Amino acid sequence: MHQYKGILRSTKEVIAEGHSISEIEKAVIHFRREQKREIHTNGNVPIEIYHVKRDQVSGRHKDELIKVV
Repeated sequence: MHQYKGILRSTKEVIAEGHSISEIEKAVIHFRREQKREIHTNGNVPIEIYHVKRDQVSGRHKDELIKVV
């Protein structure tokens, strides 16, 4: 279970998952560089980084917005 997610603001597509914010930021940089190689065209879309809080008993989760990159 990952603690952080990077999500595109426009399409709500998950582009990065990791256990720390630094892992997410590295994945975001990699995602932006892929646009230069013409792999996708979403490089200019803002990316939201969420902290996923999970309830141990019920298994439900709550996403809390940390920052927008």
